[in-house]
Amino acid sequence: MSDLWRRELVDGEVGLAVWWSGRGDEPVVCLHGISSQHRSFNALARRLAGGRPLIGVDLRGRGDSEKPGPGSYGLEAHARDVVRVLDHFGLERATLAGHSMGAFVAQRVALSHPERVRALVLLDGGWPRVEGREELSGGVSEGLARSFSRLRMTFESPDDYLRFWYPEEGVTMRDLTPELADYYRYDLEEVEGGYRPKASLVACTEDAEDVARSALTTAEMGRISCPVALVRAAEGFFPGSAPLISENVRRRMEDSFDVRGSILLEDTNHYTLMWEPAVGRWAGVLLEGWTR
Repeated sequence: MSDLWRRELVDGEVGLAVWWSGRGDEPVVCLHGISSQHRSFNALARRLAGGRPLIGVDLRGRGDSEKPGPGSYGLEAHARDVVRVLDHFGLERATLAGHSMGAFVAQRVALSHPERVRALVLLDGGWPRVEGREELSGGVSEGLARSFSRLRMTFESPDDYLRFWYPEEGVTMRDLTPELADYYRYDLEEVEGGYRPKASLVACTEDAEDVARSALTTAEMGRISCPVALVRAAEGFFPGSAPLISENVRRRMEDSFDVRGSILLEDTNHYTLMWEPAVGRWAGVLLEGWTR
């Protein structure tokens, strides 16, 4: 939204579209989910307006960032890109807030470049990998398969795109909050015959494989020294589905990290966690002293 974000480009190996919201020092660097883009943080930007600035990154292969070919993705590549963003803005250290895959990227930056990370806010992502297992759980695979299916599709209009996400509800852009409508519009690019999502299927597929293969184990999480907040949705990708981070996994993460806050959001799923009213229940974490 023009009143929320200001665009900049970060040059380098892969050009990155990066967006600044708000004014002031100590911005939070926001890292989105696997097939999303920076405007998944629209509600947070509106909620924190005047309180703390945000830097929203379109990860490579998403949004308006460049989309290189196969072999260009994975957590290490994204972590290097985040360091480039910090360098571009002259930030010695920053708090990283990552949703879903963005939480895995944030952890990798904190492990590889601990001197650059002040704190982590992990939003329904970043669960530990089990050693010897290199596949995503069934619930995660099912949710990603549906999300990825849209990346092969062309939609007649933005309202037609909403029918993919809300198939039984007859939702149109006029029915959404300005922040959510803007998210869906930015998610699309106009092509011959209609609209297609901007996210690269190659990028998303490679990243899903890399998360399964190289996400941090609990032992590796124990090497991250910065403070951490965990924010979890009580449901997974679908209403009524099991949470992506179970109580058992939450305990393992809290045993590994220096956890300063742990929030479970009832009546919230993996997607609605990023929108009002849910965002109002965790945004205050980013105003606390230990994240600055």
